[in-house]
Amino acid sequence: MAGIGVELRKILKRPTITGVLLATGYSAVLSSGNWIIAVGSIFLFSLLAYPFAPEKSWVIIYQVYITYAVALSLILSGPLQLMFTRYASDRIFEKELDRILPNFLGALILNMGFAFVVTFLVSLYLFAGLPYHYHLVFTFTVSVLSGLWLCNALLVGLKKYKHILLSFLLAYTFAGLAFSWAVHASLFLTFFFFYVSQFMLFSFLVYRVFSDYPSSRLLEFDFLNPKRSYYSLALTGLFYNLAIWADKFVFWFSPITGEAVFANIRTSVVYDIPVILAYLSLIPGIAVFFLKIEGEFAEYYEEYYKAVREWGQLEQLYRLAQKMVDSARTVFYDTLRVQAITDIFILFGVKPLFRLLKIPYLYIPLFTVLLIGATLQLAFMVIFALLSYFDRRRDLTYISLTFLVLNFTLSVLTQLLGPYFYGYGYLLSLLFSTALGMTFLRRFLHEVHYRTYMVRD
Repeated sequence: MAGIGVELRKILKRPTITGVLLATGYSAVLSSGNWIIAVGSIFLFSLLAYPFAPEKSWVIIYQVYITYAVALSLILSGPLQLMFTRYASDRIFEKELDRILPNFLGALILNMGFAFVVTFLVSLYLFAGLPYHYHLVFTFTVSVLSGLWLCNALLVGLKKYKHILLSFLLAYTFAGLAFSWAVHASLFLTFFFFYVSQFMLFSFLVYRVFSDYPSSRLLEFDFLNPKRSYYSLALTGLFYNLAIWADKFVFWFSPITGEAVFANIRTSVVYDIPVILAYLSLIPGIAVFFLKIEGEFAEYYEEYYKAVREWGQLEQLYRLAQKMVDSARTVFYDTLRVQAITDIFILFGVKPLFRLLKIPYLYIPLFTVLLIGATLQLAFMVIFALLSYFDRRRDLTYISLTFLVLNFTLSVLTQLLGPYFYGYGYLLSLLFSTALGMTFLRRFLHEVHYRTYMVRD
């Protein structure tokens, strides 16, 4: 993310409120990326199209369909996202730039091929009884999205950010406009045009990878070499993405809280609306987190480890390490401070907000629980990012697995306990996982010199 950090630091050098707001907005878009543009555009165009849709249920089915496609693609691409990003970062550090493109294509083939096979098998259940063109469009959509997430992970090494953001906006504007037209024609066309929009975005980003990392070689699988990659990161990526969706799957497929909306695709009216609103509330916190970690912490991190590589003086190492540790604390506390203020404003205005969105007040208690849980997830994300910077691979695996096991187990338990306990499984799983991550991070920062020079995972 060095290029992003440089760009943000340039903006922050402007000693004006406008400069700070511009940097915050820039970091919000970059950090949220594909996710926020997707959710925002789908929500906006669905809202606009709903009054004119011949079948009102089509709009809901479209939203649920995309949620399933995104969830499945994130889980299936999760193992390669972290693993390949680390491989690419190592190759850039070692100046083996010609290795990136052929291995990127190798990773794409493996990732998208695996996603295609698994998704087709899953589609046989999800779309049971429907014509096979529904199976195929869902399979192709998830496969392309899986490749797209891998491209997104590799973008940390790219510098054409305006091109990337423009690609996102163009693709999702097309998706929204196409949906507004297709919803009058047929449900299948809404699915098909979403696939086309994601293929457009995927093509734009792959083109940028080809442009920035030319190579005389076309295809390699060097990233699978155990001596050149870290398979623990593949486990971490799988556990982390499964953990994020574990509570949603429990509520979708529970006979108590879930219901079928299209073939065997299920949703939870009780859970989905509050959890989407809770996630959208994280945008200010995510923006500040990204701004602080890439605009400030990354600079101190680079200075310290540069001094380590160049055998800096002991006094210099202690001084730079203290700056880095203080910056890590600042990232954590500033992010949560901004998010806490956002949560307070939301809770004070929750009734007018629900009235504006025409959501029953009955959802407010569950929304409050999920809002606190989402804030804890943001804290978890900050700790996850800091541990990733310090290459604490084993710690990342432990906290991701803890989040997965607890989120699934406690969410099932809340189903048995009743509606008053809904959401607490998600909240408590993140509370324990975040506390565990803080313990690991604090221990490392307290012994940063010893662990840098003497201890290797």
